[in-house]
Amino acid sequence: MLLNPEKIITLYWYLALIGTIVFILKVSLPLDTGTEVGGDFNSITDTDGSFQIFTIESISAFFMSFGWMGWCAIEHLHYEIKIAVLISVISGVLGMALFSFLVSLLKKLEHAPKVSLEELKDRVGKAYTHFDPKGSGKIQIEFNSRLDTIDAVNESEEYIEAFKPIKVTKVENSVVYIVKESE
Repeated sequence: MLLNPEKIITLYWYLALIGTIVFILKVSLPLDTGTEVGGDFNSITDTDGSFQIFTIESISAFFMSFGWMGWCAIEHLHYEIKIAVLISVISGVLGMALFSFLVSLLKKLEHAPKVSLEELKDRVGKAYTHFDPKGSGKIQIEFNSRLDTIDAVNESEEYIEAFKPIKVTKVENSVVYIVKESE
C-alpha cells in the first residue's frame, strides 16, 4: 500500500523531532552571523523590523508544527491520512507565520528611535579622522546615550588632527559643522 499509516507516522515523528531540535538549537544558541558589529561605537542608521517568513527558524517551526500535528492527528486522534495531512500543513503554515510575526515584533522593539542631529549643536567630541580646512571627515561624539561616529565638515580654515577635541557649531540640512576645540 502506497500510504502505509505506520510509515507516515514514522515520517511525521522524524520531521517533528528534527524540526524541534533545529528550532531549539537555532533559537537558543547565538548562531546569528548577521552584519551587526559590536564595539564601543555605532553609526547612526535606521534598522528594519521587517517581516521575514523564510528563515531557518521559521522553516524549522513549520516542520515542528507539521510533524507534531500530523503525528498526533493519525496516532492519537485516529484521523484519515488525507485529513491528517491537511491538518498538519495548516498547522505548519500557522506555526511558521506566527513565529515570523513574533520575531518581527521583537525586531521593532530593538529599533532605535530616529534622533535629530540638531541636538548635537554645541556638543564636544573628537575628530575620528583628519580634517583639512573646510574639508570633511568623521567625528566621534556622545549622542543618544552612546558614542556615535558621524560625518562632519570642518567649518574653519584650521587643520584638525584625528583624535583631537572638536565642537559642533551648527547643523544645516543634516550636515554637521565643526571647529577645533581648545584643549
